[in-house]
Amino acid sequence: MPRGATLRWPDRSRTVRPLVPGVVALRLYYLASFAVIGVYLPFFPPWLAARGIEGLSFGLLTATFPAMSVIGPPVFGLVADALGLRGHLLRVACAGAFVGFAGVAALAGGGGASFAALLLPVVVFGFFRSPMSMLADVVALEAAREGHVPYGATRLFGSMGFLVAAVLAGGLEPTSAVQIPLAIAALLLVTLGVTFALPSRVPVPARPSAAQIRALLASADVRLFLASAFFAQAAFACYDQCFSLHLLARGASPRVLGATWAVGVFAEVLLMANAGALASRVRAPVLLAVAYGVAALRWTLIGFVPGFLPLVALQPLHGIAFGLAWISALAYVKDRAPRHLLGTAQGVFVATVSAGSVTGMLGWIHVYRRGGGALAFGGAALVSAIACGIAIAFARRTRAGQNEAVA
Repeated sequence: MPRGATLRWPDRSRTVRPLVPGVVALRLYYLASFAVIGVYLPFFPPWLAARGIEGLSFGLLTATFPAMSVIGPPVFGLVADALGLRGHLLRVACAGAFVGFAGVAALAGGGGASFAALLLPVVVFGFFRSPMSMLADVVALEAAREGHVPYGATRLFGSMGFLVAAVLAGGLEPTSAVQIPLAIAALLLVTLGVTFALPSRVPVPARPSAAQIRALLASADVRLFLASAFFAQAAFACYDQCFSLHLLARGASPRVLGATWAVGVFAEVLLMANAGALASRVRAPVLLAVAYGVAALRWTLIGFVPGFLPLVALQPLHGIAFGLAWISALAYVKDRAPRHLLGTAQGVFVATVSAGSVTGMLGWIHVYRRGGGALAFGGAALVSAIACGIAIAFARRTRAGQNEAVA
């Protein structure tokens, strides 16, 4: 098993591979599925606030998606590894997520968008949406292992979908009862359609055993990796939950809100498109420590700079704080987990970062309401600093070649 996983990319100067149809379909899937999040993340929290949902109710509804991500990805990952299912599971996940948000749209259109009424459809959406990216990542990592196309070159289409959707959704009216829910439901339906072009299943090289899963999770380097990811995402939850509210409070319009999110995601696209040169020189654990350190700086600046234009100017840091962190984390998972445990390992990773999101989202909104952006993002900076410290220990351990192989 590789020591101190380093991202590996084919040498494009010597080898140019034609895209296989499955890769094209996977890119379209990323484009559509992340367009969903491009509307959901920036605009669903203000939409809830416009319905008069605040405080604990607001926190519970916004935390439902990451809470379901603690459950959904490991369950779908185990099934994916055990049965070799890919497209079949993606269709189930997309259909379930569509049903959930179609329920939100129906309630909103009927004037019944209260906390009690919204909870069940939001839970259904969260459970089925949570494994959609994880399963696509498994397919993309498998394609990267077979040399078809680098993971980053595929995943960046998700960032592009997020970017375009965030910009276009800025033209929607967040106070409208139905525009935001209908947009999300429609994009989920498009995503469902794309899944029929993806491979339904892959050969199963070996059945994962409980002992192998326990051995992987008991490894010290894996535990340090997961701990750093937990704290990093707990801090990042402040951005997901409070940044739109913070920006609007500074005087930004809905169009500026969408454009600001888009600037950050554009930086993420640029990083993913050019990650190979950096990744060939620096180990993934080191890159994680750098990304978490930059995130701590980013939250500090967001919390304390005045006005909203400086917040727009800070958005390129998203490319490092999120894009570099995500690419590096998945590179470690791909190199560290045996092939027959890839779906399970990816599911555990997603569940861990989702647990961090839930932890953060249950607290950050209350911190923000009490002390504004300075207190909330200042706290997030401290949590990111903890993640950075753990990631430094993780990088040192992997440099020393202390990974523990799992057969």
